[in-house]
Amino acid sequence: MRRDRRGGGRRIGRLGAALVLALTSGTAVAAVWAAAPAPVAGAQENLIESDPAVVRARADLEAAQAAAHEAEAKLEATTEQADEVKRDIAEHQQHIADLDQQRATLAAFRDTLLDHLRQRAVALYSMGGDGVGAADLLSGSVLEGARRKQLGDAASRSDHENAKKLEAARTQLAQTQDALRGEQADLEQQQAALQSLLADLEQQQASVAQRVAVANAALERARAIGALHAANDPIMGPNTLSAGQMMAWFNTQGYHPRLANTTVDELAQMFLDEGAAEGVRGDFAFAQAVIETGGFSAAPDNNYSGLGWCDTCARGTVFPTPRDGIRAQIQLLLNYADPSSRSANLHNPPSPYWWGSDAAGSFDRYFAKGWAPTWRDMGHGNWATDPTYSGKVIRVYNAMVASSQGG
Repeated sequence: MRRDRRGGGRRIGRLGAALVLALTSGTAVAAVWAAAPAPVAGAQENLIESDPAVVRARADLEAAQAAAHEAEAKLEATTEQADEVKRDIAEHQQHIADLDQQRATLAAFRDTLLDHLRQRAVALYSMGGDGVGAADLLSGSVLEGARRKQLGDAASRSDHENAKKLEAARTQLAQTQDALRGEQADLEQQQAALQSLLADLEQQQASVAQRVAVANAALERARAIGALHAANDPIMGPNTLSAGQMMAWFNTQGYHPRLANTTVDELAQMFLDEGAAEGVRGDFAFAQAVIETGGFSAAPDNNYSGLGWCDTCARGTVFPTPRDGIRAQIQLLLNYADPSSRSANLHNPPSPYWWGSDAAGSFDRYFAKGWAPTWRDMGHGNWATDPTYSGKVIRVYNAMVASSQGG
């Protein structure tokens, strides 16, 4: 998916390996952060963040997650290509079947013409000639000879026309057979290409599984030494801003929304409602949407978070309603934030427009589940490839908070 309006991101995949993260839930350092007064906690936090081991752990984690996302993106691209080849093969097979039917029809037409010509020849023979020879004209009455000549001419013209039709049928049959042979050759090439794609797909699936395992191990190491913490930007939690407060800030920013079937005021409330339903901070998700859409100036197809956009994509995922677009965004944020998230625990069913026909299964198997519990963990493949992505979203949210406090 595209992560910023300059198009510098990559699409998030929806397939993923069926791997479950085994995450540690806390450390002694984290406990100290929670218990200590705010100034002390902040000082300790800064000290820990500057520790070389912590810095290295975060760098390793971000590199591993970026590599896993890149491998999964290649896997999805290959899967989509394989699906396209399968569709092409099915279409060609149907075309071949149609050509077979046409060939059978033409063959039946040819046989009918041949039978007609045979019947005509037998009839003429039984009449003792075609009525145009000298013997036929001199025998019998002049009237009978004229009648026989007229019948003979008519039969001759009919035979000639039938012969032309037969030749045309034979030509068309030959063309159909050539087309059929061409379709069969093309089908064989597609099948060979599909076999190659499937082989690549198996290798890429193994690569994704390996890179996801590396990323999970890096995540556990980072958590174990306290390199990850909630700070003030967790993805999950209650909303802290009202729709009115969000809009009070938004209306001072000079944005020019272009929305066909809703207003920013309505969207702000939807973000809060959908976020509250799943335990995700909808006001923070609204800040993300502001970044993704340039203040809702570029939000086609009710897509407010770049879902499905990539560097080479003609368009992103299409959602039928504004709420569908927001719901998919919130559910994906939940999956990123909570390693234990399951479709059975969702307030609303998983979005089929994002998760596909097996929405529940795709939601539960999402390979990056739990990789970004905080907004600062976004970027480097988590939602965006842009390494500054998280900072952009956090700044918008902080600006809304400051506005609500009269800052």
